[in-house]
Amino acid sequence: MKKTRNAALIMALAMALTVASCDSKKNTSSYENAAQENTTEATTDTTTDDSTETASDETSEEELSENMLGTTADINDYIKTTDINPPLWKVTDPESGNSLYLLGTMHILPEAAKDYPEKVMDIYKNCDAIAVEYDTVSLMSDASAFAAFQNGFVYKDGSKITDHISDETYKKLTDYFDSLGGYNTMLDQYNTGFFINQLNSIMLLRLENVQTSGTDEHFIQLAKNDNKEIISIETLDTQIGAISAYPDDLADYVLSDCLDDMDNIDGYANDISDIYEAWANGSGDILFDSDMDVDDIPEDLKDDYDEYKKTMLNDRNKEMAEKASELLKEGKNCLFMVGALHYSEDIGVDNLLEGMGYKVEKIA
Repeated sequence: MKKTRNAALIMALAMALTVASCDSKKNTSSYENAAQENTTEATTDTTTDDSTETASDETSEEELSENMLGTTADINDYIKTTDINPPLWKVTDPESGNSLYLLGTMHILPEAAKDYPEKVMDIYKNCDAIAVEYDTVSLMSDASAFAAFQNGFVYKDGSKITDHISDETYKKLTDYFDSLGGYNTMLDQYNTGFFINQLNSIMLLRLENVQTSGTDEHFIQLAKNDNKEIISIETLDTQIGAISAYPDDLADYVLSDCLDDMDNIDGYANDISDIYEAWANGSGDILFDSDMDVDDIPEDLKDDYDEYKKTMLNDRNKEMAEKASELLKEGKNCLFMVGALHYSEDIGVDNLLEGMGYKVEKIA
């Protein structure tokens, strides 16, 4: 997996609000509508030729089709199992005896992956509250809150994206969106995280049989129906800040490479399925990166990447562990769920809680 593709995927796999921004394929940017109005037969033919070149040996030309945003891929052609056995931990305070459960979630799932194991559902049924990264269901039903979310990606200092990325990358970006139907220069006020998010959303829209609501929304909807308390672990500002965490030079690199790779829907589907398979089989250590991936980043961007990872993952994990500790001390009967990537490495939420003196048992 290429590091830059992984960096874009991090938004879909570690950020609840990235997926909420396209809301199950109905609320992404207006580019899909523009593409529907402006796509020509010649464009379709060109995209088809490109997709044939980028398809892997395992994926035949017939398995790759078209939508208005380009070549598509059916996620069912890439996954081996639809059985879900997500990573699950029990955390106990040895002093009070209070406990809660940690669940690793996926924000993107195959449509066919629907049934959670009985042990997870029993924990849910017996809890009084669920804790999620952010209550995306309430956000999406509140127009003013969603507008505030979108406005969070506007540069507050009056600068534009042209002040933060190279002319070459900006041209590639605008050329790409022009190919979908047109680029509106009013979008120049939005930051690099917004555009990386949009590119990732477009790739998600090109995956067939995918549910972008994922684990979080599934349990949020259940909790709303069952009148259980829903606790947002993070604030809206925290989520926006993480999505916007790219230093300028790293953002330029990620944007440029993602734009070069937009035709590679086959590779994107493989990346999604690899992480899904690990999660569905209970992996508690789905890595944010690997040595080989990090080595692909130019040496002069390594410090920027470390800064990005600190904001996107390390700092948030610490805050999540503190929130879990707070709920334990309160004796809250709670199912605590965050993206599976937040349990990886020594900085994972489970390991941080263990370091705080809690007993942590992996039970699935």
